Amino acid sequence: MQDPLSRVDLNLLVAYQVLMQEKNVTRAAERLFVTQPAMSKTLNRLRNLLDDELFVRSSHGLTPTPKTLELEAPVNHILGQLTELMVTNQEFDPANTAATISLATLGTSASIGMPVFIDKLRQQAPKVMLISQNIDDKWEERLRNGSLDFAIVAKSKFGPDFVTHKLMSITPMLYMRKGHPLENKENITLEERREYQHMAVYFPNFETTREEVQKLFASFGILSNVPFLTTNLMVCLETLRKTDMLMIASDRLIDSSIVSEHFVSKPLKDLINLRIDALSLVQHVRTKNSPLHQYLTGLIVESFTENIDA
Repeated sequence: MQDPLSRVDLNLLVAYQVLMQEKNVTRAAERLFVTQPAMSKTLNRLRNLLDDELFVRSSHGLTPTPKTLELEAPVNHILGQLTELMVTNQEFDPANTAATISLATLGTSASIGMPVFIDKLRQQAPKVMLISQNIDDKWEERLRNGSLDFAIVAKSKFGPDFVTHKLMSITPMLYMRKGHPLENKENITLEERREYQHMAVYFPNFETTREEVQKLFASFGILSNVPFLTTNLMVCLETLRKTDMLMIASDRLIDSSIVSEHFVSKPLKDLINLRIDALSLVQHVRTKNSPLHQYLTGLIVESFTENIDA
Protein backbone atom coordinates (compact mmCIF):
# COMPACT_ATOMS: atom_id res chain seq x y z
CA MET A 1 0.00 0.00 0.00
CA GLN A 2 1.41 3.36 -1.02
CA ASP A 3 2.13 5.87 1.72
CA PRO A 4 -0.37 8.75 1.16
CA LEU A 5 2.27 11.24 2.24
CA SER A 6 4.53 10.19 -0.64
CA ARG A 7 2.36 12.31 -2.93
CA VAL A 8 2.68 15.42 -0.76
CA ASP A 9 5.24 18.05 -1.71
CA LEU A 10 5.93 20.32 1.27
CA ASN A 11 6.11 23.25 -1.13
CA LEU A 12 2.43 22.71 -1.91
CA LEU A 13 1.54 23.34 1.73
CA VAL A 14 3.61 26.52 1.75
CA ALA A 15 1.86 27.64 -1.44
CA TYR A 16 -1.52 26.84 0.11
CA GLN A 17 -0.68 28.94 3.18
CA VAL A 18 0.36 31.95 1.08
CA LEU A 19 -2.72 31.63 -1.15
CA MET A 20 -4.92 31.63 1.94
CA GLN A 21 -3.24 34.80 3.18
CA GLU A 22 -3.24 36.67 -0.13
CA LYS A 23 -6.42 35.34 -1.84
CA ASN A 24 -4.69 36.34 -5.08
CA VAL A 25 -2.53 34.23 -7.42
CA THR A 26 -0.37 37.13 -8.61
CA ARG A 27 0.49 38.37 -5.12
CA ALA A 28 1.10 34.80 -3.92
CA ALA A 29 3.48 34.27 -6.84
CA GLU A 30 5.39 37.45 -5.96
CA ARG A 31 5.79 36.36 -2.35
CA LEU A 32 7.08 32.93 -3.38
CA PHE A 33 9.34 34.39 -6.10
CA VAL A 34 7.74 32.37 -8.90
CA THR A 35 5.88 33.33 -12.07
CA GLN A 36 2.10 33.62 -12.16
CA PRO A 37 1.75 30.60 -14.54
CA ALA A 38 3.90 28.53 -12.16
CA MET A 39 1.68 29.59 -9.25
CA SER A 40 -1.44 28.63 -11.23
CA LYS A 41 0.07 25.18 -11.91
CA THR A 42 0.80 24.80 -8.20
CA LEU A 43 -2.82 25.64 -7.41
CA ASN A 44 -3.98 22.99 -9.90
CA ARG A 45 -1.66 20.43 -8.26
CA LEU A 46 -3.20 21.28 -4.90
CA ARG A 47 -6.69 20.83 -6.34
CA ASN A 48 -5.79 17.41 -7.77
CA LEU A 49 -4.09 16.33 -4.54
CA LEU A 50 -6.99 17.31 -2.31
CA ASP A 51 -9.78 16.59 -4.80
CA ASP A 52 -11.41 19.96 -4.21
CA GLU A 53 -11.73 23.27 -6.05
CA LEU A 54 -10.11 24.93 -2.98
CA PHE A 55 -10.58 28.50 -4.28
CA VAL A 56 -13.34 30.01 -6.40
CA ARG A 57 -12.60 33.15 -8.39
CA SER A 58 -14.72 36.20 -7.55
CA SER A 59 -14.61 39.96 -8.03
CA HIS A 60 -12.73 40.20 -4.72
CA GLY A 61 -10.07 37.62 -5.62
CA LEU A 62 -10.02 33.97 -4.56
CA THR A 63 -12.77 32.79 -2.24
CA PRO A 64 -11.84 29.65 -0.23
CA THR A 65 -14.16 26.66 -0.22
CA PRO A 66 -15.33 25.06 3.05
CA LYS A 67 -12.63 22.36 2.73
CA THR A 68 -9.96 25.03 2.28
CA LEU A 69 -11.11 26.81 5.45
CA GLU A 70 -11.11 23.48 7.29
CA LEU A 71 -7.48 22.86 6.30
CA GLU A 72 -6.18 26.32 7.28
CA ALA A 73 -5.60 25.73 11.00
CA PRO A 74 -3.88 22.30 10.74
CA VAL A 75 -1.65 23.39 7.83
CA ASN A 76 -0.57 26.54 9.68
CA HIS A 77 0.13 24.44 12.77
CA ILE A 78 2.21 21.87 10.84
CA LEU A 79 4.26 24.49 9.00
CA GLY A 80 4.78 26.44 12.22
CA GLN A 81 6.14 23.36 13.98
CA LEU A 82 8.38 22.49 11.02
CA THR A 83 9.75 26.05 10.88
CA GLU A 84 10.49 26.02 14.59
CA LEU A 85 12.15 22.59 14.32
CA MET A 86 14.34 23.61 11.37
CA VAL A 87 15.43 26.90 12.96
CA THR A 88 16.05 25.32 16.35
CA ASN A 89 18.40 22.73 14.87
CA GLN A 90 20.74 25.33 13.41
CA GLU A 91 22.41 28.45 14.71
CA PHE A 92 20.00 31.33 14.28
CA ASP A 93 21.24 34.13 12.04
CA PRO A 94 18.76 36.99 11.43
CA ALA A 95 20.69 38.23 8.38
CA ASN A 96 20.24 34.90 6.58
CA THR A 97 16.79 33.91 7.80
CA ALA A 98 14.05 34.00 5.17
CA ALA A 99 10.54 34.08 6.62
CA THR A 100 7.19 35.83 6.35
CA ILE A 101 5.88 37.30 9.61
CA SER A 102 2.40 38.72 10.15
CA LEU A 103 1.69 41.38 12.76
CA ALA A 104 -1.66 42.98 13.61
CA THR A 105 -1.57 46.37 15.34
CA LEU A 106 -3.64 49.07 16.94
CA GLY A 107 -2.77 51.96 14.65
CA THR A 108 -3.31 54.88 17.04
CA SER A 109 -0.47 53.84 19.36
CA ALA A 110 1.49 51.12 17.60
CA SER A 111 2.41 53.49 14.76
CA ILE A 112 4.79 55.25 17.16
CA GLY A 113 7.12 52.29 17.69
CA MET A 114 6.57 50.53 14.36
CA PRO A 115 8.78 52.75 12.14
CA VAL A 116 11.78 52.09 14.42
CA PHE A 117 11.07 48.35 14.38
CA ILE A 118 10.69 48.24 10.58
CA ASP A 119 13.96 50.13 10.12
CA LYS A 120 15.85 47.77 12.45
CA LEU A 121 14.28 44.72 10.80
CA ARG A 122 15.21 45.74 7.25
CA GLN A 123 18.82 46.30 8.34
CA GLN A 124 19.28 43.25 10.56
CA ALA A 125 17.02 40.70 8.83
CA PRO A 126 16.56 41.81 5.21
CA LYS A 127 15.13 38.44 4.13
CA VAL A 128 12.23 38.61 6.60
CA MET A 129 9.03 39.89 5.01
CA LEU A 130 6.75 41.71 7.46
CA ILE A 131 3.02 41.87 6.76
CA SER A 132 1.45 44.51 9.03
CA GLN A 133 -2.30 44.97 9.25
CA ASN A 134 -4.92 46.59 11.45
CA ILE A 135 -6.24 44.54 14.34
CA ASP A 136 -9.56 42.76 13.76
CA ASP A 137 -11.98 40.79 15.90
CA LYS A 138 -10.34 37.46 14.96
CA TRP A 139 -6.79 38.22 16.19
CA GLU A 140 -6.86 35.76 19.10
CA GLU A 141 -8.17 32.94 16.89
CA ARG A 142 -5.55 33.77 14.23
CA LEU A 143 -2.73 33.66 16.78
CA ARG A 144 -3.96 30.24 17.84
CA ASN A 145 -4.22 28.80 14.32
CA GLY A 146 -0.90 30.26 13.16
CA SER A 147 -2.14 32.67 10.48
CA LEU A 148 -0.92 35.54 12.68
CA ASP A 149 2.44 35.68 14.49
CA PHE A 150 2.05 38.75 16.72
CA ALA A 151 -0.58 41.25 17.78
CA ILE A 152 -0.13 44.64 19.44
CA VAL A 153 -3.26 45.37 21.43
CA ALA A 154 -4.61 47.58 24.20
CA LYS A 155 -5.81 44.93 26.63
CA SER A 156 -4.88 43.97 30.18
CA LYS A 157 -6.06 40.35 30.57
CA PHE A 158 -5.05 37.42 28.38
CA GLY A 159 -5.67 33.68 28.31
CA PRO A 160 -3.05 31.14 29.47
CA ASP A 161 -2.19 30.22 25.87
CA PHE A 162 -0.72 33.66 25.16
CA VAL A 163 2.67 35.19 25.97
CA THR A 164 2.63 38.96 26.48
CA HIS A 165 5.11 41.82 26.82
CA LYS A 166 4.11 45.32 27.88
CA LEU A 167 5.32 47.84 25.30
CA MET A 168 4.24 51.17 26.75
CA SER A 169 1.68 52.89 28.94
CA ILE A 170 -1.29 54.67 27.41
CA THR A 171 -2.82 57.88 28.72
CA PRO A 172 -5.95 59.15 26.95
CA MET A 173 -5.75 62.71 25.66
CA LEU A 174 -8.23 65.06 24.02
CA TYR A 175 -7.36 65.90 20.40
CA MET A 176 -8.59 68.82 18.31
CA ARG A 177 -7.49 70.71 15.21
CA LYS A 178 -5.17 73.68 15.51
CA GLY A 179 -7.33 76.80 15.62
CA HIS A 180 -10.14 75.01 17.47
CA PRO A 181 -12.18 77.27 19.83
CA LEU A 182 -10.82 75.27 22.80
CA GLU A 183 -7.17 75.31 21.65
CA ASN A 184 -6.04 78.02 24.10
CA LYS A 185 -7.98 76.66 27.08
CA GLU A 186 -5.55 75.29 29.68
CA ASN A 187 -7.99 73.07 31.57
CA ILE A 188 -11.01 72.04 29.56
CA THR A 189 -13.96 71.08 31.73
CA LEU A 190 -16.32 68.19 31.16
CA GLU A 191 -19.13 70.65 30.45
CA GLU A 192 -17.05 72.41 27.79
CA ARG A 193 -16.20 69.10 26.14
CA ARG A 194 -19.84 68.11 26.01
CA GLU A 195 -20.63 71.16 23.90
CA TYR A 196 -18.78 69.56 20.99
CA GLN A 197 -19.37 66.34 19.10
CA HIS A 198 -16.81 63.57 19.54
CA MET A 199 -15.44 60.93 17.19
CA ALA A 200 -13.44 57.78 17.79
CA VAL A 201 -11.26 55.25 16.01
CA TYR A 202 -13.17 52.03 16.48
CA PHE A 203 -11.38 48.70 16.87
CA PRO A 204 -13.36 45.44 16.66
CA ASN A 205 -13.20 43.10 19.65
CA PHE A 206 -12.79 46.00 22.08
CA GLU A 207 -16.09 47.78 21.52
CA THR A 208 -18.14 45.31 19.52
CA THR A 209 -21.66 46.50 20.30
CA ARG A 210 -23.47 49.80 20.58
CA GLU A 211 -23.77 49.22 24.34
CA GLU A 212 -20.02 48.62 24.70
CA VAL A 213 -19.25 51.79 22.75
CA GLN A 214 -21.56 53.76 25.03
CA LYS A 215 -19.86 52.27 28.10
CA LEU A 216 -16.45 53.23 26.72
CA PHE A 217 -17.45 56.84 26.16
CA ALA A 218 -19.20 56.97 29.50
CA SER A 219 -15.84 56.07 31.04
CA PHE A 220 -14.50 59.22 29.37
CA GLY A 221 -17.31 61.32 30.79
CA ILE A 222 -19.23 61.48 27.50
CA LEU A 223 -22.72 60.01 27.58
CA SER A 224 -23.91 61.08 24.13
CA ASN A 225 -22.99 63.31 21.19
CA VAL A 226 -20.75 60.71 19.52
CA PRO A 227 -22.00 60.63 15.91
CA PHE A 228 -18.94 59.19 14.19
CA LEU A 229 -16.96 55.99 14.66
CA THR A 230 -14.45 54.66 12.13
CA THR A 231 -11.86 51.91 11.84
CA ASN A 232 -9.78 54.18 9.59
CA LEU A 233 -7.42 56.48 11.51
CA MET A 234 -6.71 58.66 8.45
CA VAL A 235 -10.43 59.28 7.86
CA CYS A 236 -10.76 60.20 11.52
CA LEU A 237 -7.84 62.64 11.42
CA GLU A 238 -9.00 64.27 8.19
CA THR A 239 -12.48 64.75 9.62
CA LEU A 240 -11.02 66.13 12.83
CA ARG A 241 -8.84 68.55 10.85
CA LYS A 242 -11.81 70.01 8.96
CA THR A 243 -14.37 70.24 11.78
CA ASP A 244 -14.68 71.34 15.41
CA MET A 245 -15.20 67.76 16.55
CA LEU A 246 -13.06 66.32 19.38
CA MET A 247 -11.34 62.95 19.59
CA ILE A 248 -10.03 60.97 22.57
CA ALA A 249 -6.95 58.91 21.73
CA SER A 250 -3.61 57.77 23.11
CA ASP A 251 -1.06 60.37 24.23
CA ARG A 252 1.49 58.60 21.98
CA LEU A 253 -0.37 59.71 18.87
CA ILE A 254 0.94 63.28 19.19
CA ASP A 255 4.50 61.91 18.86
CA SER A 256 3.80 61.47 15.16
CA SER A 257 4.90 64.51 13.15
CA ILE A 258 1.87 64.05 10.88
CA VAL A 259 -0.41 64.50 13.90
CA SER A 260 1.53 67.23 15.72
CA GLU A 261 1.58 69.38 12.57
CA HIS A 262 -2.20 69.73 12.43
CA PHE A 263 -3.52 68.94 15.92
CA VAL A 264 -3.10 69.80 19.58
CA SER A 265 -3.71 67.50 22.55
CA LYS A 266 -5.09 68.39 25.95
CA PRO A 267 -4.96 66.41 29.21
CA LEU A 268 -8.08 64.75 30.56
CA LYS A 269 -8.32 64.99 34.33
CA ASP A 270 -11.95 64.02 34.85
CA LEU A 271 -12.06 60.44 33.65
CA ILE A 272 -14.54 58.24 35.46
CA ASN A 273 -13.38 54.70 34.72
CA LEU A 274 -10.44 54.17 32.39
CA ARG A 275 -10.39 50.55 31.18
CA ILE A 276 -7.31 50.49 28.92
CA ASP A 277 -3.95 51.69 30.19
CA ALA A 278 -1.22 49.80 28.32
CA LEU A 279 -0.18 48.50 24.94
CA SER A 280 1.02 44.88 24.85
CA LEU A 281 2.75 42.59 22.37
CA VAL A 282 1.00 39.21 22.22
CA GLN A 283 2.02 35.88 20.69
CA HIS A 284 0.79 32.32 21.06
CA VAL A 285 2.64 30.14 23.56
CA ARG A 286 3.66 27.67 20.82
CA THR A 287 6.04 30.28 19.31
CA LYS A 288 7.76 31.35 22.54
CA ASN A 289 10.73 28.98 22.02
CA SER A 290 11.18 29.77 18.34
CA PRO A 291 14.51 31.61 17.83
CA LEU A 292 12.95 33.72 15.07
CA HIS A 293 10.03 34.79 17.27
CA GLN A 294 12.33 35.38 20.24
CA TYR A 295 14.48 37.63 18.07
CA LEU A 296 11.46 39.55 16.74
CA THR A 297 9.97 39.92 20.22
CA GLY A 298 13.20 41.45 21.51
CA LEU A 299 13.44 43.75 18.51
CA ILE A 300 9.85 44.99 18.88
CA VAL A 301 10.20 45.62 22.63
CA GLU A 302 13.55 47.36 22.04
CA SER A 303 12.08 49.56 19.29
CA PHE A 304 9.18 50.76 21.42
CA THR A 305 11.44 51.38 24.42
CA GLU A 306 13.85 53.44 22.33
CA ASN A 307 11.02 55.52 20.95
CA ILE A 308 9.63 56.25 24.42
CA ASP A 309 13.05 57.18 25.86
CA ALA A 310 13.95 59.38 22.88
